[in-house]
Amino acid sequence: MHPHRRALAALLLSAFAGGAFAQSIAARAGSTGFGADLGVPFNDRFGLRGTLYGGSVSDRTSESGVRYEAKIRFGTAMALADFFPGAGRFRLSAGLAYNDNRIDLTARDGSGTIEIGDRTYNVSDVGPVTGRVRFNRTNPYFGIGWGNAARSFGPGWFFSGDIGLLRVKPSVTLSAECRAPLTPAQCAQLQADLRAEERQFEDDVGYRSWYPVLSFGIGYRF
Repeated sequence: MHPHRRALAALLLSAFAGGAFAQSIAARAGSTGFGADLGVPFNDRFGLRGTLYGGSVSDRTSESGVRYEAKIRFGTAMALADFFPGAGRFRLSAGLAYNDNRIDLTARDGSGTIEIGDRTYNVSDVGPVTGRVRFNRTNPYFGIGWGNAARSFGPGWFFSGDIGLLRVKPSVTLSAECRAPLTPAQCAQLQADLRAEERQFEDDVGYRSWYPVLSFGIGYRF
């Protein structure tokens, strides 16, 4: 197992398998999906959290003049270490995320043609153009937040929020059919154009290598 994954597994085990020691549980929603976390404080200044996110949403996007229907599927497990500088509710957080998020794409163009690479194809000749955006599985996380599970605050409901960044590396895969009207040479050219379109897509998405995390939750402190 990769060292980063071992570290992530160890931190998640501390938070989730050690649930008997958990001091808080919270339902969460945000830019990484919908989920919940458990908080395990060591004292008023340090604690661990384990968070799981899932769910899906639909959206639309455009790339190189092509309009896509996008299905964003969330799947993230995060193991975070929290530091509370003033022993209050404000926190600094850092940790690792196991990132199984993906975006499924289907090209939609009512004109009957689609531009792939630098060439224009009839949609009827290449079938539906589909794609998938994936990310590297292990991502470091850095952020700030609000909410403390320490016993010193006493039991009760609390608000929790986080703003941070995940360091990600997107990769894009596009595919299309090569139907009968196209010759073998044109089919080979189609594949070359798809690879060029993937590189352009990755270049455009790549500048977003820092994925913003914005999440809010309502929890209970035991």
